[in-house]
Amino acid sequence: MHQIRIQSFVAAARAEVWHALRHRADVVLDALPGPAWPEPRVEEPPAHLTVPWPHTAALGAPSEVVLALEENGGGTRVDLRHRGLGEGPAWDEAIGGYFAAWLQALAALGLLVESGLDARPSAALRGAERYFASGEIPSSSDAVWRSLTDPLVLERWSDGVLDGAGAREAQEGRFLRLALPAREPAGDGVPGTRGPETSAAAAPTEVTFILRRTPRGTHLALAEYGVSGREPSSRWPPMFERLARFLA
Repeated sequence: MHQIRIQSFVAAARAEVWHALRHRADVVLDALPGPAWPEPRVEEPPAHLTVPWPHTAALGAPSEVVLALEENGGGTRVDLRHRGLGEGPAWDEAIGGYFAAWLQALAALGLLVESGLDARPSAALRGAERYFASGEIPSSSDAVWRSLTDPLVLERWSDGVLDGAGAREAQEGRFLRLALPAREPAGDGVPGTRGPETSAAAAPTEVTFILRRTPRGTHLALAEYGVSGREPSSRWPPMFERLARFLA
């Protein structure tokens, strides 16, 4: 059996982090199935939360999520383990999706506790299809922020991926929400080609960036909402690579 393990640091007291985990699960779990922690839960406030994860039962077995909160360096280290994951192509795809979703969840948790910001999409896009990606950028959050928001810097590395984007919400160095213009529909994951299953016109989407300082630089968590097809998976990973090379 396999497991996902992710650690994150939140610059707040453990009791505050616990409160957000338990009482703002709708924000923390936006990237995952269901707006609340499944039952039955095993709780040891404010240190441990263990919940069953029935959403993997369709793959052959339910799994389990364990969160441990430890006071560390004036804040709280969050240790997440999603264990009991199986093997095989279907499991491999699910594990990749869960890894991206849990990274987004912990980034949203840190943003919520430290800044009071809700990383979920605008109300009109809640429940819409979404795409998540994360990457470690070897540079300061100030440099990453400028690369995303300064038009003169953005055009030097972005290859037009954010052309036409309009800012909806921002907190400097921490969070950015952009409205993206409608794009040419894509088929079979190839930008600019139209597949038989795509509509004749694409709708505008929304993208959010959460920036988290790490010992190695900046963890950047991206979410695009209102997507269709596989085109985002061909657009955003190369963006992370270009940004990392630009700032290296």
